[in-house]
Amino acid sequence: MDRRDTPGIGAAPTLPRLFRGGHIRCVEISDQLVLLDVSAGTYDVVDEVGTQMWKQLLLDPRERDIACLADRYGVPLSVITTDFVDFAAAQQAAGRLCTDAPRCAPSGARVPKRRPTVWRALRERAAVERELRKGFADAYATCTGPAADGTPPRHPVERSVRQFRTADGLYPAREAPLDCLPRSLALTRFLRMAGWPARHAIGVALHPFEAHAWVELDGVPLDENPASLLRYTKIAIA
Repeated sequence: MDRRDTPGIGAAPTLPRLFRGGHIRCVEISDQLVLLDVSAGTYDVVDEVGTQMWKQLLLDPRERDIACLADRYGVPLSVITTDFVDFAAAQQAAGRLCTDAPRCAPSGARVPKRRPTVWRALRERAAVERELRKGFADAYATCTGPAADGTPPRHPVERSVRQFRTADGLYPAREAPLDCLPRSLALTRFLRMAGWPARHAIGVALHPFEAHAWVELDGVPLDENPASLLRYTKIAIA
């Protein structure tokens, strides 16, 4: 009988079903897993073997096939099993994987509608900078959590984006043009105040590692050169 006919063979059955932590976003690029911890604003890149272990850990224990990994990488089953258990323990200790399925309950909060102006855009730009200095998690949640009030009237989105661009040109950014995170978070909240359901996107690239943040409306990037986004793979959208 082929070992793959036996459920869970070589699958470290003592390990429970694990789930990705609710604060973790991830994407696989070129056989490597990129992790974003939105509670800290930090990234990590997992190598190919770790990526395959991660994918196995997310399966039902009866569906895991660690023996397949041993064959794939040419190592004894006992070695890959030990490494698998150690990897699982490390990810649980870091809070990336947990035994409880994440619950995502909508908050129902809405951004109060405000008339978009250059002055308001400047205020949002400065406010987001202050919030990010206090911590990524709260700033990210504040800007991306509350939804837009889409009831009319709404100012034209093109005009709102132009107002924000004008304000951004006046803002004394210390890290420009490498300030995509505060800029995109501020634009997300500014547009939601104007009644537009803007989405905040974060993308990553490897070799070398790079992250970029931008704003989308109906899946279309705003105030960005689409060609410049081609090298990024989305890891978070909120």
